[in-house]
Amino acid sequence: MTLDYITLTPQELGKLLAAGNGEAALVYLYIRATGDKTLQNAERELRIPADNLAWAESLLKRLGLMDIPVQTLRYDRSRSPDYTAEQISAFAAKDPTFALLQGEVSRRLGRVLTGEELKTLLSFRDYLKMPPEVVSMALTHCLQKNEYYNRANGKQRKLTMRMLEKECYDWANRGVVTLEQASAYISQDLKTQAPEGQVKRALGLDRALSDSEREYIQSWIKMGFPVDTIKIAYDKTVMATGKLAWRYMNKILLNWHEKNLHSPQEVSEEKRRQPEQPADTSGFTPGAGERAAVSNLQKFRDSLKE
Repeated sequence: MTLDYITLTPQELGKLLAAGNGEAALVYLYIRATGDKTLQNAERELRIPADNLAWAESLLKRLGLMDIPVQTLRYDRSRSPDYTAEQISAFAAKDPTFALLQGEVSRRLGRVLTGEELKTLLSFRDYLKMPPEVVSMALTHCLQKNEYYNRANGKQRKLTMRMLEKECYDWANRGVVTLEQASAYISQDLKTQAPEGQVKRALGLDRALSDSEREYIQSWIKMGFPVDTIKIAYDKTVMATGKLAWRYMNKILLNWHEKNLHSPQEVSEEKRRQPEQPADTSGFTPGAGERAAVSNLQKFRDSLKE
């Protein structure tokens, strides 16, 4: 069974990003989507050579990702009933709230819903068993997230039925089915959105984030890192690499997270406790530039003695 979408935890995402192996990430997504932990059909479906597949499996085992239970989503979009126009009309006739919900969604989208979109809307009520007021809250949350995205990235992206569909299915699979649960979920989700813009400014970015960049930032925020600590990791990254290297920076933050170091104070205290390690120069052979620099330094020292 193939899932319509996959939700990864910050820990899973962090490990995959830190590993930096695209084939391993692809294999892990395949496992999560199909439940095929034996990888019997992975070589054929992913078109990955057997040797590469074995290496990816070995890497996932070292990362501890092969031991994570495969989560089968309770609600799968591909298993949603293919409703007919007659079924939609019959449901609307027995449940007046469906017509009200249809009007609200149509008004928020700024147009009349198509036949396919009405089928999707009915799946929220009939297949997901989601109360109309919870669907309405999911719709409001989608609008909030879309408005924030447009403000942060200077875009004019419009809300779509597909966005609402992904949100509702995600809520249903998380068990968010009551007004109280929806309110708590929205509150927690919004907490990660505002810091995203602050992190973006701290990194000196004045452009729209890519999807992978946003995933990095969201995973750091969900791990519990405040903006100031992320800025420290950024400074260390630039000092070491001369640029904003996302994978390098992610490894720094993952290392701190594993040590339960999240605040700037905790990171600073850890650094003071660790003695400064001398640079490893074993196996280093000076090149022409290094030899010239040493020679010039020696000449300067000799001139001071004269």
